[in-house]
Amino acid sequence: MRKSIFVFITIAVILIGIIWWGVDQGGILKLKGQETGPEITREITPEPKTGEERFMKRGLAIKVYKTSRSTFEDVLLSMGSIKGAVTRKMNFEVPGIVESVTCREGDLIRKGDLIARLKQNELKLKIDYNRAKLKSAMVGLSQAEKKVKLHRKLYDIGAINQLKLSEVESEANNAQHQVEAAQVEIESAQEEMKKTEMRAPEDCVLSERNIEVGELVTPYTQKAMEVADISTVLAEVGVVERDVTKIKIGQLARVYVDAFPDVPFDGIIDNIYPALSEKTRTLPVEVKVDNSRRMLMPGMFARAEIILFEKPGVISIPRVSVKKAGDASVVYVVDERTNTVQERLIETGYGSTDYIEVSRGLKESELVAISNIDALTSGTQIQVTEIQVREM
Repeated sequence: MRKSIFVFITIAVILIGIIWWGVDQGGILKLKGQETGPEITREITPEPKTGEERFMKRGLAIKVYKTSRSTFEDVLLSMGSIKGAVTRKMNFEVPGIVESVTCREGDLIRKGDLIARLKQNELKLKIDYNRAKLKSAMVGLSQAEKKVKLHRKLYDIGAINQLKLSEVESEANNAQHQVEAAQVEIESAQEEMKKTEMRAPEDCVLSERNIEVGELVTPYTQKAMEVADISTVLAEVGVVERDVTKIKIGQLARVYVDAFPDVPFDGIIDNIYPALSEKTRTLPVEVKVDNSRRMLMPGMFARAEIILFEKPGVISIPRVSVKKAGDASVVYVVDERTNTVQERLIETGYGSTDYIEVSRGLKESELVAISNIDALTSGTQIQVTEIQVREM
């Protein structure tokens, strides 16, 4: 009896399961009354299979910029070279044959150091001759002075008359003049010898050398040497034609050289040439830089950053993030809670080529869309693929 009841229950459960499965799957078995009533269905969204389907489900991929307050700078980049602020052409004051040149181009020379010298043999002989004349004149003067003393004693005792004494005194005066003349001739020869030596007028660098040992030079040689004062130097850079209206004398600048790539040298625009260079089609501009540390040398390659605008503590964003709506400026700010963007009006200030100042409408640490701007509207579902932060 119990066995029959167990078999009956088992068969009933199997039949109920089959009927339920048939109804749920929409098979041949259906509940009574479904043929005329509305069909009951359950919508099941299939998992995306392709990369495009997965992309559409996550949202529009965009890059964003994270806002922050910093110093907003607009700089104009230009290149050129370092040169001395003051250059001097140097020649010998007397003609002669070059005996020695002690410096090479680019050498640092201290004030008073010898740069070059002419042969001095003839002048040395002249000095020696005049020194010998001086010794002879001094001997003659000594004898004449003794003779004067003797004749004054004789005059005092009445042994000679006034005329004889005057004659002896005249001889002594003549001997004195000979001594003085010999001294002048020695000094003159020494001064002439100094003219055969070329010495540095100040701490400088030899920027150009146009003479060689054994060469005959004259005071009319166009330029024997050129030296440059390097206590202050100039970075002469070229500004392209479209930017010439942006610069003016007195603007601040930073200069970099390859020898010290991470060291900025602060300077100021000291001179703007009146015409463009025919060779480079750029406007030469001179940036004056203090070089008291003697780190910059004439001829170095220079890169200059001319500061056109500088304002600390402002929010600035990339220009590509701003969308114009008539006279208004619009950006799209990410709502990280919903992964959507919201349109927001902003007020802008100074703008550079790449960035623009935001005077109102944005706060720090907000994410602003910088790609696919034209495809965005308020509420657009997005996915952030890259967060950019401005490095100052």
